[in-house]
Amino acid sequence: MVAACSTASAAPPPKNLWATVDVCNTAAHPDQMGVIASMPGDGNKRERMFVRFRAQFYDATKKKWFALKDQPQPGSGLPPVATTSGWRPAGSASQKAAELGWYFTVRNTVAGSSSLLRGVVDFQWREKRRTKTGRRTVVLRTLHANTKGQHSTHDGDPPGYSSGTCEIT
Repeated sequence: MVAACSTASAAPPPKNLWATVDVCNTAAHPDQMGVIASMPGDGNKRERMFVRFRAQFYDATKKKWFALKDQPQPGSGLPPVATTSGWRPAGSASQKAAELGWYFTVRNTVAGSSSLLRGVVDFQWREKRRTKTGRRTVVLRTLHANTKGQHSTHDGDPPGYSSGTCEIT
């Protein structure tokens, strides 16, 4: 379970920056892990916010987290799945905060086995600057691993569920 945030600078993460597992293999969402994230705006109308969700599994033998795309790992029991959401727009940075979520479907292929999963979320604030291409440039990027029990999620299953990891059996 990870509750740390690494940022591009030494500054602490903004107040409304968080991510958590809000769905984990329930009757309504079998074989799914849901991850929800919140990111704050900074009031800049020229900036747009983006979020990317990634899934990882824990290899108890190596005592390390691996991206699901790195498998099959011996003994993981996990088939290849879509392991990233790609960059998703979260709206204008002029808003106070934006919340986005993503589901990962993971089915174990080894009977009786279980897999410990987590979501990792990348946040970007992009500002349109005057360039020849007119592209947005990244003004800040933060990686934030899931936290548990600190955030009430209205879309959780069950309502209010929040965890740092998810076990799929």
